[in-house]
Amino acid sequence: MGWFERLLARRKRYRARDFAARERFRDDYRAIARHLLEALEFGSAYDVGCANGFLVEELARAGREAAGIELSPAVKELLPAELAARVAIGDFAEASGRWDLVCCVEVAEHLPPERSEELVATLAGLARRWIYFSAAPPGQGGRGHINCRPHAEWLGWFGEQGWREDVERTARLRAFLATRPSVPWLRVNSLLLAPAGTPPDEAP
Repeated sequence: MGWFERLLARRKRYRARDFAARERFRDDYRAIARHLLEALEFGSAYDVGCANGFLVEELARAGREAAGIELSPAVKELLPAELAARVAIGDFAEASGRWDLVCCVEVAEHLPPERSEELVATLAGLARRWIYFSAAPPGQGGRGHINCRPHAEWLGWFGEQGWREDVERTARLRAFLATRPSVPWLRVNSLLLAPAGTPPDEAP
């Protein structure tokens, strides 16, 4: 990444007050976590770009091994000690381990465009069974959106990494999200992916 992209990334990095403003979405993310728990079988989960750690906290509460990584160190000012211990601060490329479920929710549109395929490869390398991915398409407004792409483009890159959309589970997730009017972008953008070559009714 060049100096200009690094400068841009620093300018768009969230501050503590930005994370505090996200508290209004806590209940929505808790509900999403509960839907994932009901819809998928997994023992561990990792959230790339986890922000306030809403998903990490709820999945850990449900007894799953859960952790995440967030770029901005400012989030540590808001996290309780137990949750802070589960959240690493760093670039997505620093994420490590192998996890049954890997989440990356509304992160990709904030990255320099040339890092798009790197993100997909990172998520695919972390995940064993499932990927929950959500990214803004062209035309969706938002702070720091510099990499809005058609979902088909992301799915093409995931396909090259050996992952495919689970169409049925994606449809059920989006139908559930339609009941959460405070996060309409997630209803449009959310995708659930499984390893390619596995029949939908036999997904891991």
